[in-house]
Amino acid sequence: MTTVSDLMSSVGSSAREDDLLVDVVATMRANNHSCAVITADGLVKGILTERDLVVAYSRALQTGVIDSWEVSSIMTPDPVCVSQDASLFEALRLARTHHVRHLPVIDGQGYLVGMVTHTDMINLYVDILEQQSALIDANTELRAQSREDPLLRIGNRRAMQADMAKVAATAHRTRQGYAIALLDLDYFKPFNDHYGHVEGDHALQAVVAAIKNTMRHGDTLYRYGGEELLMLLPGSDIGDASHAAERARQAVQLLALSHQHSPYNILTISGGIASARHIHADELIAQADKALYRAKAEGRNRICGSVELASGVSVDTLAPR
Repeated sequence: MTTVSDLMSSVGSSAREDDLLVDVVATMRANNHSCAVITADGLVKGILTERDLVVAYSRALQTGVIDSWEVSSIMTPDPVCVSQDASLFEALRLARTHHVRHLPVIDGQGYLVGMVTHTDMINLYVDILEQQSALIDANTELRAQSREDPLLRIGNRRAMQADMAKVAATAHRTRQGYAIALLDLDYFKPFNDHYGHVEGDHALQAVVAAIKNTMRHGDTLYRYGGEELLMLLPGSDIGDASHAAERARQAVQLLALSHQHSPYNILTISGGIASARHIHADELIAQADKALYRAKAEGRNRICGSVELASGVSVDTLAPR
């Protein structure tokens, strides 16, 4: 906790009660201080501020006498003081409550140990707010990073689960369907074994970039795990999902990334799609996974579809064109 002792400054200009006002003002001017603390044996007896000097000036205009005035006749006696152990908040509250801009700082025995001004407190408060703002920004960035795959710069499985739950809830509430496409790179383990994991990472990045270029605004791509990707398609039916997954498949095929251990001689993807309104997100993923398994079993480089119907589930296959 920030205390007054962390921000207080030295007293600066101080005086005794019997000092002449003109001498004290000269000292304040020489020190470039806006106040002076009046003490006796180290204890605070009063404070001379700009407000007090305005009063003195007004009186001088009326009487024409000022040279012989002692500080005690002008100062504010028994000023509000703040403990050096008080918090910044307590000091600000004191200054606000008593409408003062200067707070003499005292120790446990009441002796003067420093001075804190309204400007000091505001500056420190602003610094604290800036630090808190920077911390909030850092936490926001950390949360974003915790939802993003560091290699592919797309949402990770955690992000996918959170977003899919929201989309599923919206679909159930509005009775509008949504769809997913589960995509998998074909023969990717042999690709990594032959070309190396660095090239495998580059290939994954190229595939993701190609797929993202085919997607509609509002659709989202996630890394589901390993070389598996999931497209979340709000407000879509099985036909929309078929077109989206097929566009993705063709885009990857057009990359023509060499793959000596694939029967197609290039890197390809297979996909399973599913669409529904009233089933749980996990069940929809399970349907898409079954469709993906069929796409693999039927030769890969193709899209298979699954859709929830009143009488059950139908499956169609889209072979490569």
